[in-house]
Amino acid sequence: MATDVLETAVLERWNACGYYQLVGMRVERADAEGSLFRIMITPEHTQLYGTAHGGILSGMLDAAMALALLAKMPLDEGCATIEMKANFTAPGNPGELVGTGAVLSMGRRIAVARADIRDGDGRLVASSQGTFMRFKTGDA
Repeated sequence: MATDVLETAVLERWNACGYYQLVGMRVERADAEGSLFRIMITPEHTQLYGTAHGGILSGMLDAAMALALLAKMPLDEGCATIEMKANFTAPGNPGELVGTGAVLSMGRRIAVARADIRDGDGRLVASSQGTFMRFKTGDA
């Protein structure tokens, strides 16, 4: 199978994830360079003050880190978040937010990644670092 066909099939599988569809999050890229996500913040994503709820931002950070890792792992492996720290640095106002993820360390069993979310003006909205456990998908 050609690499671009494989990458398209994997992206389609990831974008079919129920959570991504529920919140409207879309993976645009997950490769050796990292991951790229987009979400359009609508009133359904907001909390009392009209900005993105921290749970939406945390979910996007977690997904951006995990997919950056998964893109570098064999197809028969998965990963699970062990620990994650998030910093919310600016309000996630309604409109498009872009998340990126990158691998910091990839061990045999434990991996570390980071992620950022920026708004349409390039302002940092949130950042995180997380620790993930690697596993064979049949073991999950």
